[in-house]
Amino acid sequence: MTKPAPLLTALSHCTVYPAAALSVETGALMGDAIGNVTDVVAGDIYVLDPKAMSQELVLDRQGAQSIVAKGSSVGAAGQIVTPLARHQIMGERGASVEVLVLDIEGQRLALPLGPLSSSDEYTLISSKTVDGELNHVSQVSFARGTRITMANGLQIPVEQLTAGDRVLTRDNGPQPVRWTGMQTVRAEGSNAPVVIARNALNNAEDLVLSPDHRLFIYQRHDTIGIGMAELLVRARHLVNGETIWRDRGGHVDYFHLLFDAHEIIYVEGIPAESLLVSPEVLAGLGEDLAEELRGSMAGQVQTQHHGVEPSASDLGGINAAEILRRASRR
Repeated sequence: MTKPAPLLTALSHCTVYPAAALSVETGALMGDAIGNVTDVVAGDIYVLDPKAMSQELVLDRQGAQSIVAKGSSVGAAGQIVTPLARHQIMGERGASVEVLVLDIEGQRLALPLGPLSSSDEYTLISSKTVDGELNHVSQVSFARGTRITMANGLQIPVEQLTAGDRVLTRDNGPQPVRWTGMQTVRAEGSNAPVVIARNALNNAEDLVLSPDHRLFIYQRHDTIGIGMAELLVRARHLVNGETIWRDRGGHVDYFHLLFDAHEIIYVEGIPAESLLVSPEVLAGLGEDLAEELRGSMAGQVQTQHHGVEPSASDLGGINAAEILRRASRR
């Protein structure tokens, strides 16, 4: 199998917690924060502090090292980010999650690679050291009922799509779906979906996405001062509490669509990205889905679609959704 190339070729945006927010509730190291492989004991039970506030870590690459990029909510620009350990923890319902422990010049952070809830307990299953640089981390999912524009122009709910169905893409015309996947998670914390109300971004109906799902927005004029017309904007960065909000509570069914390439497709009439495969995305999907996806990809490497990704600080203090809605009108 061909070894995947590093995918951190541009800025990477990650949701992190202070490592101290994920600590042992029951076990040999009760009260200790998750840490290096020498700082943990398999079988200990961890909980996420419900008062813990997540932050956005923005990464860039400098030579062979990952560094904090400008616009990051944690760390200072230029600081080296060192991955210390990769832990596998298992929730009460049997779902496993991997957590990376990072060090930024003495500051330790926990980066979950899948659903993590403060209402669950997690048993530490295994740990290993991490070699090499960090890769792009994201979760790209459509909620049940999201309508996808097909090659023939019809709009079909995402849950009805199967491998081989032909979907209209922005750049490459009709393309067959290579793989579909589905996860059901609690709509809490970092997994709570983003709801984009009808017409908030010129979308035909309400659109519900995972928070890190990126929308493709073409600005006729550079209204937010990014320097590029083509943007890939994470849904969570557009939340304004009015026309775009987080929908917390209960459970949500998330569906993933994979094509041969990283594509821009049309959902509820507006462009959004398809799944872009990386090792961290595979970890976030869980063992069963990840194994399906590995088999489908057969070692193929995907390149990210062109477009600049604004950081949270780029969009801070403005109603980005309204500005981009106006800027993208034809």
